[in-house]
Amino acid sequence: MQPETEPLAHAFVRQSLAAAKNRVRAQKAAQDKDPGQALFLALAQAQEVQAKKALLLLRGRIGTTAENLAEALQESREMAMETLPWTLLAQAEGDRAAGALLVQMARALSSHLGLREAELPGEGVYQVCGICGYIHTGETAERCPVCQALPEKFTSVRG
Repeated sequence: MQPETEPLAHAFVRQSLAAAKNRVRAQKAAQDKDPGQALFLALAQAQEVQAKKALLLLRGRIGTTAENLAEALQESREMAMETLPWTLLAQAEGDRAAGALLVQMARALSSHLGLREAELPGEGVYQVCGICGYIHTGETAERCPVCQALPEKFTSVRG
């Protein structure tokens, strides 16, 4: 990533994360029948607007498709490596649900690492598991090898 994109990328990530958290908070407030739900939704919407603006500026400042694909696959590699200590920490703290999720995340990320950098978008058909994020290359996915989801849980992505 070019140095001039760092502040924009950071702003995009932070606002996107904040918006996602506030959407989850709104769901919890709705379950609790708390009127605070509207404020969480308003915050999320405002943060999404700001994230989209940052993304629009970033689009003009990022590399070629080949460079972007290489960077995306590198990010998957880094994320796969980062999940191991997170998993160990969750397990040490006795948080079995987080530990299981992180193991599943690492296994799904390993499917991303199998994608070829030379495989440019638009050249393939992918099936993405809606349960764990595993990526299957090709037309029909059988059961997900990570979470055992049925084929109907996959979403087809075509270039």
